[in-house]
Amino acid sequence: MPTITDKIAELLEKRQFVSVATATLDGQPNTAPKFFFRAKGDFIYLIDYVLGKTVTNLKENPRVSVSFMDMDSLEAYRLNGTAKMIGEGKIFATILKEWDRKLIKMATNRVLEGVRSGKNHGHYELEMGEKFIVLKIKIINAVKIGRRGDIWKEVG
Repeated sequence: MPTITDKIAELLEKRQFVSVATATLDGQPNTAPKFFFRAKGDFIYLIDYVLGKTVTNLKENPRVSVSFMDMDSLEAYRLNGTAKMIGEGKIFATILKEWDRKLIKMATNRVLEGVRSGKNHGHYELEMGEKFIVLKIKIINAVKIGRRGDIWKEVG
């Protein structure tokens, strides 16, 4: 049975961002939002800038915890695993092409929402800086947390 269930993958696909927690070898924590790219099998793929603490921590300690909320059910999810950083090669190039399309879709949706709501988002970047990587995270276990803090399900 895969760690990432169809339900978790479906919820992730609706996200633009997830929170990722890392730590140094001596336990100094760091958490930061990351662009969600894809869930496939027991892996999730995120996009991150190489300039932050996350990358520094992952060079020392590949363990991560990814979290997000399902705002419809008010249930939370925590996915624990190990991350591999990909910054070049065929997989990176393929994801980069797909990521460009996803950025255009995200920007288009922001513009349309701004027109509908009258809210000005200020800017609509269609490109990311050149210093970014793909985080390929192998999910080892997944926890679903209910509205009252109950741990409803642990997989893996």
